[in-house]
Amino acid sequence: MAHTARSRRLLLMSLVCMLVTSFLPLKWSAWVSWFGDIAEVAIAPASNPFSAVSRWLRPADLNQPDDETLAALDEELRTTQTLLLQSYSENERLQRLIEELQRGLALNPDMPVQQLNAPVYGTAGDLARGVLRVRAGSKQGIALNTVAAAAGLQLVGRVMSVEPRTCTVLPITARSAGPFRAVIMIDDTLNGLRCTLEPVGDGTLRGDVEDRRDPVTAEPILPEVGQDVRLDDPQRWPRSAQMLLVGKVERIDSNPSQPLRKVVVVRPTIDRMERLTEVLLRITPSAFEEERR
Repeated sequence: MAHTARSRRLLLMSLVCMLVTSFLPLKWSAWVSWFGDIAEVAIAPASNPFSAVSRWLRPADLNQPDDETLAALDEELRTTQTLLLQSYSENERLQRLIEELQRGLALNPDMPVQQLNAPVYGTAGDLARGVLRVRAGSKQGIALNTVAAAAGLQLVGRVMSVEPRTCTVLPITARSAGPFRAVIMIDDTLNGLRCTLEPVGDGTLRGDVEDRRDPVTAEPILPEVGQDVRLDDPQRWPRSAQMLLVGKVERIDSNPSQPLRKVVVVRPTIDRMERLTEVLLRITPSAFEEERR
């Protein structure tokens, strides 16, 4: 009984102390936190392993996106990259086109030439015949014999038929294109070697080269592999086609019937012309007059 009474008195005194302490200012009761620090130091080592296990079993949510969100972001990134690369490609294409147009104007500065960039469409039958069907016609100023070129002012051919909105171009490499005269550029001047080229049927042109000799040494002037060959045939081709690039000398053979003369094989800078996707049509105001020449 005495022990029970003593316990009650201690409990009553503790309650009274707690009640009195609750009304005291914080600065007078700060010493109580000392007991809390002791408890925290005693408990912390034991609680640390349990905290580590808890974090491993259930990591903190850092607002990471789910798989569907990641997939959507990845697809959007790929789409943006594709559009950016397409813009770069289109910008380069337009820059090349501007350069070709400026180069074409400089080729014949004394003659007004309008260059129209036109897409090529066609069928298997067109490929078999080696012709190009182009989406530009008389409504755009296209006429018979209008000259078609490509990148680098490579001569492609000329228009052989015209409709209001379309036309047909016969490339110089087609068998039915016939022969034409050209000049092999041995230097930076027009003093080159004349030759007559004719399509072979394999995408190349072949023909005899004139026999010329150096006026000082009397040595023969011979063509070399890699030299440029340009059109020089004002009798059969419009003025807007003169000096356009025909191709480069690919091979030099000897003429079996005339040992002093050489035969050159010329390959255009564009392989398989019948598979072009677009051409530059060189339109001139005098196209109809040139057609009647």
